[in-house]
Parts: sequence; structure tokens; C-alpha cells
Amino acid sequence: MGKFRFTLRSVAIVRAHKELVAREALAAAFRASVAAEQRLNAARQRLSAMELMRTAGRSGRFRPADEVAFYHAYRAECTVEAELRGRLAAAINEVEVRRKACVEANRNVKAMDRLESNALAAFRTAGFRAEQAEFDEIASRRSALPRDLTQ
Repeated sequence: MGKFRFTLRSVAIVRAHKELVAREALAAAFRASVAAEQRLNAARQRLSAMELMRTAGRSGRFRPADEVAFYHAYRAECTVEAELRGRLAAAINEVEVRRKACVEANRNVKAMDRLESNALAAFRTAGFRAEQAEFDEIASRRSALPRDLTQ
């Protein structure tokens, strides 16, 4: 018998490459999600600081112009925080999409691995059968030879 050669090797290589690309995309999406979460946390901290400044400013004199300017800055920061919440939700959805793609690519690679192992097992079985047939042929030739009865 010749050497084992998996006929779908090129398909397995392509699927392994797709899995690698899917893993890299998942990692990039996860990093983007973490960065979006950090930006959202920073915006929330700024909002908390602004709220503390607003409550601390109420103990002194009331200045309407300052209150209006602060209110506009606070509303702008709330808008930024809401936008960052939306971006975080989008990033989390992207991570889920990439995770599903990565799982599917991994399934495809595992299917190719199973096919290869089945093909290797079939190749080995055929080799064992050919070897056994050769042993049987040798045994039948030896049994067909006349025996020396003088011994």
C-alpha cells in the first residue's frame, strides 16, 4: 500500500484558515467591546462628578447663568453617555455575532478532522486486510508444498 493521502486536505486547510480569521475577528470585537465599556464607565464617572458638583453648588449663592451653563453641559454629557450605551450594546451584539461565526468555523474544522480520522482508519483497515491476504497467500503456498516425510 502507498502512503496515506487525505483527498480533502485543501478543504481542511481553507476551513482552518477561516477558523483562524474568525478567532481574530472575535478577539478584535471583544477588544472593541472592552474599550466601549471603559469609555462608558468614564462617561458615567464624569456624570457622577458633575452631579456631586451640582449638589455642592446649591449650598452657596444661586447664580442662574451658572446653573443654565451647567445644565447644558450636564445634558450634553448625558447625551454622550446615552450614545456610548448604544455603542456598547452594538459592540456586545458584534461579539455575539463573531462568537457564533467562530463556533461555526470550529465545527467545520472538527468535521474535517473527523473525516480525516475516518479516512485514515479506513486506509489502515485496508492495509491490514492486504497484509493479511498476503500472509494467507504465503501460508497457502507453504501448505501446498510437499512435505519431506523422511524427517
